[in-house]
Amino acid sequence: MYRLAIADDYLCMVQEDRYVMTPEEEQSWINKTLTAVGGAAVLSHASAREVSRHALKSLFSLTENDREASLLAVQKIDDFAVRRRLMEVFRRSYVETAAPFTSEIFFRAGSFSNIDFANAFDADLLHLWRDAGRDRTKFDALIKPYPNAARVRIIKRLSSQTFLRKRRIQYAVGGAFSSPGTGTSPMVNFLAILTFIALIVIMFGH
Repeated sequence: MYRLAIADDYLCMVQEDRYVMTPEEEQSWINKTLTAVGGAAVLSHASAREVSRHALKSLFSLTENDREASLLAVQKIDDFAVRRRLMEVFRRSYVETAAPFTSEIFFRAGSFSNIDFANAFDADLLHLWRDAGRDRTKFDALIKPYPNAARVRIIKRLSSQTFLRKRRIQYAVGGAFSSPGTGTSPMVNFLAILTFIALIVIMFGH
């Protein structure tokens, strides 16, 4: 009881100008979640996971993406099966809600031997890399909240020779020969194409 009282005090505190979920909002969320996730579980595991993700996104909205406060609210659910399903998708749901950029493909099962999957994954990984300012320390901080499996795959792909080659090609074609707000001359286009072809030859030559 003492621990629950501390949790209630934590959730109800007003810190500076930040809005914090009230006990009434918390209890309403718990009741709705128990009903929705419990009902979806009767249909299928996939349905329960999807409903859990929506329930968590609603919770993050109430706590203004406060991860610790959200975890405390989830821990108050006394139905073990419902609580477990919420925790299974907690990290992914938090990233999808709170991160400035993420992609569904980072969480999707797939093989990099599939060209379409690899290209889509790498395009969004490049976006994430740019959001981090091409800085590895900042990048690691961005992906720290990701589920373990997704985070490990992202790090491995970022360090792979295939992705490194794609980054060089993207920089040469899209970055080195263009300036924002200015047109690109035919000669620059020609040089970009030559560089692109050369890099392709190098890529497949190893």
